[in-house]
Amino acid sequence: MWQAIRQHPWAAVLAVLAHVALIAILVVSFTWPEAKAPGTPAKAPPEAVSVTAVDERQVERELEKIKAAERRRQEAARKAREARQREEKRLAELRRKRQLEEKKRKEAERKRKAKEAAERKRRAEAERKRRLEEQKRREAERKRREEEKRLAERKRQEEEKARQAEIARQEAELQRQIEARRQAAARRAARQKAVDEWSTKIRQAITNRWVFPPGAKNLQTEVRIRLLPDGDVLDVKIIRSSGDVAFDGSVERAISKAKPLPVPPPETGLFDEFREMRLVFSR
Repeated sequence: MWQAIRQHPWAAVLAVLAHVALIAILVVSFTWPEAKAPGTPAKAPPEAVSVTAVDERQVERELEKIKAAERRRQEAARKAREARQREEKRLAELRRKRQLEEKKRKEAERKRKAKEAAERKRRAEAERKRRLEEQKRREAERKRREEEKRLAERKRQEEEKARQAEIARQEAELQRQIEARRQAAARRAARQKAVDEWSTKIRQAITNRWVFPPGAKNLQTEVRIRLLPDGDVLDVKIIRSSGDVAFDGSVERAISKAKPLPVPPPETGLFDEFREMRLVFSR
């Protein structure tokens, strides 16, 4: 009996609770006699003590609860056994996999060592070949440097010859440029001399016909003259007045009287210098 209680403690607890509930129902259902006050006439005794019968359905429900709890306990125990069995199966499968992995690891280790041995042998052969190739490379490099040195020396000699020739060419070009500049300067000087001579002729022609106004003194005016190739005056304009209208007018009249002005002939190529010229007249 005690062994059954230890195995199923919840069932024992539920049974005790059911008995306690049954006793409570019996107590509540019993009809107690009423207390009689002094001087109160006595009532007729009850014909019988009324005891309410125990509700069998309630008892059945309690028993059903106990059975359901027992079934849940058994179901939980079954699930626990199944879980334990699954765990044992999982651990066994894990051990099997570990053994298989260990076997694979050992095989891989064996292959790795064999591969390393083959790799060491291959490296040794490669090192031997590398040293032989290095020796050949050094010999080829020595021959290449000697050839490069020979070619560099020949190139240096050729470049030196070319440099000397270039220096001679530059010196000749410099002399040519100096002579060209000298000739150009001489031509410019000659052209400027001719321009100055014709400018003097034009100024003299105008001055010869210039009649100064009375009292003109310390006056100066600048005019712009536009000429045609035949010396005729196309336009005269005062560009900087003297401030004296009579003085400015005398200059304009002198230019008009002097036309056609003396200009260089076309074959000299100097007329472009006189198409438009500026002259300053002062008194």
